[in-house]
Amino acid sequence: FYIIYNHYFEYHYAWSYTSRSLPVYYIVSGFWNGQEGGFLLWMFWQAVLGNILIWKAKSWEKPVMTIIALSQVVLTSMILGVEVISSVRIGSSPFLLLRNAIEGPIFSNPDYLSFIKDGRGMNPSLQNYWMIIHPPTLFLGFASMVVPFAYAVAGLWQKRYKEWVAPAISYALFACMILGTGIIMGAFWAYESLNFGGFWAWDPVENASVFPWLILVAALHVMIVFKNSGHAYFTATFLVLLSFVLVWYSSFLARSGILGESSVHAFTDLGMFWHLVIGILIFLFISVYLLVIRWKELPITKKDEETYSREFWMFVGSVFLALSCFHLIVVTSVPVWNAIFGTKLAPPADPVKHYNVIQASFAVVITLLSGFTQFLKYKKTDITRFFITTIIYFVFAGLITALVVFLTGVNKLHFVFILVMLCSVYSIVANGKILADSFKGKFKLA
Repeated sequence: FYIIYNHYFEYHYAWSYTSRSLPVYYIVSGFWNGQEGGFLLWMFWQAVLGNILIWKAKSWEKPVMTIIALSQVVLTSMILGVEVISSVRIGSSPFLLLRNAIEGPIFSNPDYLSFIKDGRGMNPSLQNYWMIIHPPTLFLGFASMVVPFAYAVAGLWQKRYKEWVAPAISYALFACMILGTGIIMGAFWAYESLNFGGFWAWDPVENASVFPWLILVAALHVMIVFKNSGHAYFTATFLVLLSFVLVWYSSFLARSGILGESSVHAFTDLGMFWHLVIGILIFLFISVYLLVIRWKELPITKKDEETYSREFWMFVGSVFLALSCFHLIVVTSVPVWNAIFGTKLAPPADPVKHYNVIQASFAVVITLLSGFTQFLKYKKTDITRFFITTIIYFVFAGLITALVVFLTGVNKLHFVFILVMLCSVYSIVANGKILADSFKGKFKLA
């Protein structure tokens, strides 16, 4: 940051992304403009979270901080820029000198720096206030995903199977909130920048940022189920571990160059393909290894959930979130499948239509579940009262939706999207009731 802020243009990174004419806020945002700066920002947020955990983790400090330290080591390797043998380099350094990055006769002059008066500056399309706030928020979301992962690994590692869930829930909730906010910011930025394809164009990199978020949202709900009922321990653990592996997979898609020209957001290839693959494999191996060796010891509940119980339908909702993510991964990863299997699969001809229709169907189910589940109780529910309350709020949501459709004239939309609107309104009013109850002292995390 010191190098960028003070215009030390002898460094390739400072020269590439800043200039003297840029306002201070764009000079600051130049820090995370390139891939190397993104890794540094990720490391910074992990360091902040690590310091908080040193203070708050108590008996979990040693195992949790071990995993976070490992994540920091892997991230640090991404910015080493060390050539171990010919044509094999570990990472890409943000401290690479300009003369070592670019060839030209100017560098034969010992006083070449006197001729470099200014940097290349920031891409005009990135000179937007979203560039200042979106990447730090997104990377804080990515960084915070390591904390629930670290707790899950620590729980398996130290055989404290049930104990890790309670302290990890608050960090999982924080990660969902921050990463979700970052994704929404990116959508608004895309809406303002036509070259980004509109509000949500289902760009492969846009999709990749959603992978870990969807899985952690599913994991969070199953963690709450386990905390309140003792059910679904394996699913909760598996989803938490998978969410962090997907953070690395999404980074691979965005930074490895495998997406080629299929994404307007993808970084140029810095030769880190296999380096990023190794990063994925490290955390995947830890997850699979611990699940396999601890499999027979994992807590199980002999009695099945009641059909009319909150935990059952929260679990079902989490399954649909995971299926939604699975669909996104399979279709977005077409270039990966082609590279692995030597196939020539093509992405959907009309990706927006393809994703909209299928994901809208998932959205209908998920929003409907998130609505009526609020009226269920853990373990046992008064069925008559549940149906009466559900019907009342659904009719109320239907009236609101009909009014919106009538006033806005959106009745020409596909039926599925009107159904999404109805179920979304229903979810909002149902959760609104829970929020209202919270002011009466009846609130319980659900």
